[in-house]
Amino acid sequence: MTGDARAGLTRSLGPLGIMFLSFSALSPVVSVYLFGAGIIRLAGTGAVPALLIGGTLAAMVGLLYAELGAAFPDAGGVYPSFTAILGPLLSYPYVVMMLVSAPTTLAFSLLGFADYVRVLAPALPEVALACVVAAAGVAVLSIRSGAAITGLFLAVELAALATLTGVALLHPARSLVVAVAHPSMLVAGTLAPTPLPMIALATVASVFTCAGASWALYFAEEMSEAERRIGRVVTIISPLAALLIAGPLIAALLGAPDLRAVLADEAPVAAVLRATGGPTFAAVVSAGVLLAVFNAIAATIMGYGRLFYATARDGLWPAPLARGIARLSRRGSPVIATLVLCGAAVVLMALGERVLLVLCSNQLILEFLLLGVAVLVGRRRGHTGAHHRIWLHPAVPVLAILVTLGLVVADWLDRDAGRPSLLVLAAIIIASLVWRRGRGHSNGGVAPDRTSAR
Repeated sequence: MTGDARAGLTRSLGPLGIMFLSFSALSPVVSVYLFGAGIIRLAGTGAVPALLIGGTLAAMVGLLYAELGAAFPDAGGVYPSFTAILGPLLSYPYVVMMLVSAPTTLAFSLLGFADYVRVLAPALPEVALACVVAAAGVAVLSIRSGAAITGLFLAVELAALATLTGVALLHPARSLVVAVAHPSMLVAGTLAPTPLPMIALATVASVFTCAGASWALYFAEEMSEAERRIGRVVTIISPLAALLIAGPLIAALLGAPDLRAVLADEAPVAAVLRATGGPTFAAVVSAGVLLAVFNAIAATIMGYGRLFYATARDGLWPAPLARGIARLSRRGSPVIATLVLCGAAVVLMALGERVLLVLCSNQLILEFLLLGVAVLVGRRRGHTGAHHRIWLHPAVPVLAILVTLGLVVADWLDRDAGRPSLLVLAAIIIASLVWRRGRGHSNGGVAPDRTSAR
């Protein structure tokens, strides 16, 4: 270990490495097979218009990360931008929310990985712990090694998506026009028209599922010439992520030969593969999906480990903890921050998937709201726009604020997970403000200026 907590991360990544890590963390396959399945069960073929609209909204809002990342290319995702532009009063609750959301999201993913493995091989024990150990081993390597390894896994992931899309499109069962004009869902075992409010809820879920451009900002401090290049990279990632997620899901619905059977299946995407390519073919693709889930967990640990490191370095942790968490290994990776993150996730797995879902499902609400406000304020005050400017300003940041309102409404209508998650978010905001006022941070929770080090 290096003893200097002030030493920064090394800027050694190019655009391709950032894209490998970002797409691995957002994982189009995980979004399609896990989150996409939920959208299909919610709205049936109404998921087609929902994905078209929600994917477009996610791609547009994702462009805001490009302008903020180019202005403040530091580790820790988007929080350095929020603290620099909006100040501690608005940014500190977001930081606390992310420090809660990061390990809970990881714990939820680990339990999902274990469930998936047990379906394929029920005899394997303690698979979640084995997964986190192996993924953490990848995460603590040098950033270039981590990007190379996740890039190899990403190739398998994209091959699985291409296979799903190709098989579905080769066996069309209905047209895109029919799916959009006459959406249907399963009600009491029979197909019925999908109500418009259900399509609206599925659209909001699609925004969450197709988003992911923010992952590039977790690695921005390790990109060479980040101020000049990160904006263009995020501008590519945002619409491409939405396309890679929405496209295969739409193709699967259009290619489902027995729509009633597919909508009744707990894994509708896998059901389409079984129906069109046979059980052996579906099992082979499922193995690729498993590798994709592991790859997503490894990249997630890398990203959130840098969030823990950056917040500790910037003085947002109690001093005794901050000194250790902000240390870097000889390879330049935040090993202690990574271990703290993984340890917290292992402990939180005991809460179970339902509780974890409530704790980690509120991130985009506060993030999208602050994203829109930060770009509006940053552009007006001259904090952003020097290195990269988004298109259609101020329409895109206003759109982000409107999408936030849609997320709030959708969560409030969901009594099982959405409404409790809103209450958890409100509790986190109130508790963080009380905690910050009690501590009286000397730097106000604002990341220090490291412009000269770039």
